[in-house]
Amino acid sequence: MTEQEKEILYANVMKRANQRDTFGVENGMRIVAMGEGWARGELHTEVRHGNPMGIVHGGVYCTLLDQVGGAAACSPVAGTAACSRGALCRTVTCDVRFLAAGAVGGTLTSHAEAVRMGHSIVVMRAWVEDDGGTVCADGIYTFRMKAEK
Repeated sequence: MTEQEKEILYANVMKRANQRDTFGVENGMRIVAMGEGWARGELHTEVRHGNPMGIVHGGVYCTLLDQVGGAAACSPVAGTAACSRGALCRTVTCDVRFLAAGAVGGTLTSHAEAVRMGHSIVVMRAWVEDDGGTVCADGIYTFRMKAEK
């Protein structure tokens, strides 16, 4: 795959991940960058993202991790024989740890990087940081790849 083809693929994956009327986007999340085996997303938190204790709700972290991991799973990686990059993916499993309370009103940045990118199964390590660089949550997400129809 040429660099130009990769850039087109990244743009298409980001367009799909950031399309209107989807759960993540309607809740303020968006994928802002991606490359070979990685992606980064952002969310500017508001009161609606909080729990009754006034901190970011755990479900927000899970969704950020899932969204950024899924986008990264669709990226090409040099040296893989997989032809499914750019395909659709579905979450198979997730294991999330909540490590620090994020403040409502700040920006959360989510990151994902490949642990293993097979032809049909992809494993991603993902984490969310607050404005100060504190890791608020991390996890391992497994995705099943499926070719687009």
